[in-house]
Amino acid sequence: MSLEQDRASARGDVTDDEVREPSEEERAAWARVCRTATGMRHHEAKAALEAARETARSDTLTGQEALIAGAEVEEWERITEALADHAGAYDPDHDPFVQGELTARAHRTETAVRRR
Repeated sequence: MSLEQDRASARGDVTDDEVREPSEEERAAWARVCRTATGMRHHEAKAALEAARETARSDTLTGQEALIAGAEVEEWERITEALADHAGAYDPDHDPFVQGELTARAHRTETAVRRR
């Protein structure tokens, strides 16, 4: 199972028999959060997480907006947890989860090219 599938399977709307691939919008939301979090320390990421949670609770979000807001909350939660036991600032280049996703995506692309 890829890291993205593992992340997707953590969602409550996916059964054990079904793994939903994350949408491009969700991937873009994760990347946006990583870019925004770069250089932040734990207390800054925690404040951003609270702001993202507040946005996600809004009753005015459409289905797609709610999906993206949820993806942003998930990523802020992951980053905040990673920074909880790290004294420095967030750096996606040193984030094993982000690097694993990039490696998995490159592998899938390479495999798809070989099949042609």
